[in-house]
Amino acid sequence: MSQPTRSRVLLAGVFPEVVAALRSELGQVADLREIAAEEVVAHTEGVPGERHPTLVVLGRRLPAQVGLVHAVRPHPADLAVIAVSTPGTAAKLATLPLLFSSDRARLLPDTHIDRLPRLATEMLRSMARRRTYSAGLAAAQRQLTSGAGISRQLGDHLFGEFLTQAPVGALMLDDSGALAAWNHKAAEILSLSDPASLSRPLASFFPASARARLAHHIAAPGEERAADPDAVFERVRPDGGDQALRLAPQQVLDTEGHQRTLLLVEDVTARLRAERLLAERTSQALLSAEVAAAITAPGPLDERLHRCVRAAVNRLHATSACVWTVRSPDGGLQHAACATAGSDEADAPDHVAAAQSLARDIAAARRPLPVTPAAGGEAGFIGHPLVSGGELIGVLTLGTAPHAPGTTADAVGNIADQIAVGIQQDQLLERLRSTARALAGPLLPPHLPALPGFGLAARYHPFGSGLQIGGDFYDVFTAPDGRHVVVLGDVCGKGPAAAAITGLVRHTLWTAAQYTTDPAHVLTLVDHALRRENTPFCTLVYAVLDPVPTPARLHLVSAGHPPPLLRRADGTTELLDVRGPLLGAFGNVHHPVAEIDLRPGETLVLYTDGFTEGAGPHNQREPEDLAALLAKHELPAGPGDHADHIVAALMAEAHTWWGRRLRDDLAVLALTAR
Repeated sequence: MSQPTRSRVLLAGVFPEVVAALRSELGQVADLREIAAEEVVAHTEGVPGERHPTLVVLGRRLPAQVGLVHAVRPHPADLAVIAVSTPGTAAKLATLPLLFSSDRARLLPDTHIDRLPRLATEMLRSMARRRTYSAGLAAAQRQLTSGAGISRQLGDHLFGEFLTQAPVGALMLDDSGALAAWNHKAAEILSLSDPASLSRPLASFFPASARARLAHHIAAPGEERAADPDAVFERVRPDGGDQALRLAPQQVLDTEGHQRTLLLVEDVTARLRAERLLAERTSQALLSAEVAAAITAPGPLDERLHRCVRAAVNRLHATSACVWTVRSPDGGLQHAACATAGSDEADAPDHVAAAQSLARDIAAARRPLPVTPAAGGEAGFIGHPLVSGGELIGVLTLGTAPHAPGTTADAVGNIADQIAVGIQQDQLLERLRSTARALAGPLLPPHLPALPGFGLAARYHPFGSGLQIGGDFYDVFTAPDGRHVVVLGDVCGKGPAAAAITGLVRHTLWTAAQYTTDPAHVLTLVDHALRRENTPFCTLVYAVLDPVPTPARLHLVSAGHPPPLLRRADGTTELLDVRGPLLGAFGNVHHPVAEIDLRPGETLVLYTDGFTEGAGPHNQREPEDLAALLAKHELPAGPGDHADHIVAALMAEAHTWWGRRLRDDLAVLALTAR
């Protein structure tokens, strides 16, 4: 009699002290071998289920354990894997319990490495039991297919002592497909009685919907059945419980030379239930991930909600899914998104009408109201309120297919929580944007005035998604003395505090200029106002345009601001040497006034430091870079509005240059003499 095959334990990336502990524990029952990671696949080659029984231990020093587990193709009969995880690899290895059963692959945190010998012993014993069981099935199969000792008698006399005690059920069918004999295990599985079950058609044990497939499976040639060796047929037991059976037919001759059909019958109900539950949990985990990615993605809310309900329909095999949101201010429900099975339509009017009453009931009760399917397994609805922070946000409804899994309601509840948080966050962000727009509105002129003989244009782009209020501002107005005031500045800081300072500066400028546009008078009042409120500092360029002379005369003052640009009619561009201390910091300061002529075709350009320090003070551009850029920019021929082309070009180039590094507001203003 041949000796049983001795198991192997392959150790890859395992620390020496752990290897020693394994040798002490397993040395009497298995051969231990240390190998390199690249040798693991070579040592585990072969057909799964027919290889040398092997346990692979992947230590914490290996960088790609998940890939190795997939590559070796673990099988419960002859190959199992233990992967040791660390805090750094735990996230990548978290998928192993979802993809492999516990008798094929196990995950062991390195904090519990002392349990490795005991876990290895347990998995080796599990493989040994599985191989013994498989060997018994194979022996039973050989004896059944040989036809030796088979007669027309029942039970023990038909199959002999070995098959009577075999752990697998065995049936014999006559020419009509009726039961002719069975062993003890088959009688236990199918609840057979002797002789009441004799001559009962095998098909009568299964529902009508499965009988055609069953007949084809039994009558199919051997090579055709080999393509579907794990064919499973489901039925309802006499006690009302569900049962799943794996049937393996063989054609044999009895002692009288008649061909008979022998069936090996295995109850795989528990295995099938576990596989389905795992598949459901895996699909629901993927659904949760899809919904989380969709609801937090950029873009309009209705598009993100449609992605959520489409994922729910696909992952839960539902007939439809819909989201309603609470309508302000009356608190009613409004349809937000819907998806149906097999359709890419964003709306499903039939489902909306069918589920609308349910949605109202759920909103009123503020609790889930699953609708029990009608008799015969007809489809129904499952509904769940969308609640976040105690506030009712909306309702999620799902049209369930017949025989929907019992875990569907839990899955709907999980994604309902995610969708509710996403909708509430979107609503909160929209309220913040509205508040930011309301606060920022008075900080800029509603429109630029028309200045006869001059072109005027400005652009402002706040940093972020519209939630922040920047400190950049500009203003253009005509003073009582007929002169035009052009100002662009930057208040230190962001948010409501900066908005308040910006409003103070802008309105102080306008008020002071109503008395006189003299820069010394206006900037002194602004400086006093800032220091009186003890606010952060402000930088700006203040320009007074006197249109009467020919050419027009500009009086320029800078308070700590980047130097203005002057683009000549021939395209050459220069920095204007206008300097002065910033406002609100020193007190009793003097700001020199520069006077320049603005000739026809020339443009004065004012800008904030976002154009030169958009990614922070350690990643700057020089004002000379902007001058060179402006000199290269070709303006359209003719008397068009050159100011608008210039500010558009500078703004576009700034976004291209800084890209995602941009961390500041951008404001630019151009004044062109026509």
